Amino acid sequence: AKGDHPWMLTPLPASVFSKPEQTCLANGIYFEARGESVRGQAAVAQVILNRVRNPAYPDSICGVVYQNDKWFNRCQFSFACDGRKKRIQSPSHYKTAQDIAMAVTAGKIFIPEVGSSTHYYANYVNPGWARTMKKMTKIGLHIFYRTYGGGWS
Repeated sequence: AKGDHPWMLTPLPASVFSKPEQTCLANGIYFEARGESVRGQAAVAQVILNRVRNPAYPDSICGVVYQNDKWFNRCQFSFACDGRKKRIQSPSHYKTAQDIAMAVTAGKIFIPEVGSSTHYYANYVNPGWARTMKKMTKIGLHIFYRTYGGGWS
């Protein structure tokens, strides 16, 4: 997309198609966005994969999704460190998350308005970091941002 960071051209490692990596991506989609539209869930997956491409983040899906998961409420994705046991309550929603995970990983779904976003938040919170980033779009309850510099900031 126009104005995207150069790292967006970095190919994803082949390992992103492995079962463990796809499970981490499906978990991220399911626990962060299962109530959203397919487009909204795909946008969350795109952010996760953007971080895999971005040299400022871990180079695996599981590494991105569970980054800082041992720090209570200080991780990248709230479900990974909120202290609550994670159970898949809706197998049909999880199957949708798995399908979306593979489609976004394979490049079958790409949302230009999300572009190189590496951050998002739900519209009922107001994180301080958002003021230092470029707002890209809002899809469902999530507002997506990208950094100005391409890395952490």
